[in-house]
Amino acid sequence: MKYSLVGEPLGREFFEHAPDDVARALIGSLLVVRDGVTEHVAMIVETEAYGGGNDPASHAFRGPTKRSAIMFGPAGYLYVYLIYGVHWCMNVVTEASDEPSAVLLRGAQLLSVDDGDAHGTPLRGPGNLTKGLGITGNDNGLDCCPDNAGRISFHRSLDTQSSSKVDTSVRIGLSVEKDRPSRYFLHGHEAVSKFVAKPKIG
Repeated sequence: MKYSLVGEPLGREFFEHAPDDVARALIGSLLVVRDGVTEHVAMIVETEAYGGGNDPASHAFRGPTKRSAIMFGPAGYLYVYLIYGVHWCMNVVTEASDEPSAVLLRGAQLLSVDDGDAHGTPLRGPGNLTKGLGITGNDNGLDCCPDNAGRISFHRSLDTQSSSKVDTSVRIGLSVEKDRPSRYFLHGHEAVSKFVAKPKIG
């Protein structure tokens, strides 16, 4: 059964904007992952934006590599990579093809598909998010926009309160560009990473 709060899919034009704009706009939106007859729906509650040539923390900073080449393509595609040889990280490419950038999905709330219950399982941290939704390196390069959204797609939420309190802070766990306020999260949500930095509201 399709979750009752899943609205229209987010088209490519949604992702063809600066990564910080997309990262903020994704808070409260819904991620739908289909695996055969099973459909998982999760509300995105935490993201981080990564630019290209102007962001030393980005995989695109030094130009395209075998791993980061997808960031140099069209917006709306998934960039999934392995960290520490253990955890998959899920990103969605943003901006135009000549402006490599992406948004990392850091946290989500896995929702009930059957009864519309918004209290589901917290997927805190990028590794738990991909594990909970069954996303792996096999999804790297997947087009998530409506015409090609067979497995994974992003949707507007019909819950108008889901993104009403978005906070920002610096990104987590970086050794460079540590002061850039490009982390966005739903205030007070249990699936948001525990982080001691004081949030900048607004």
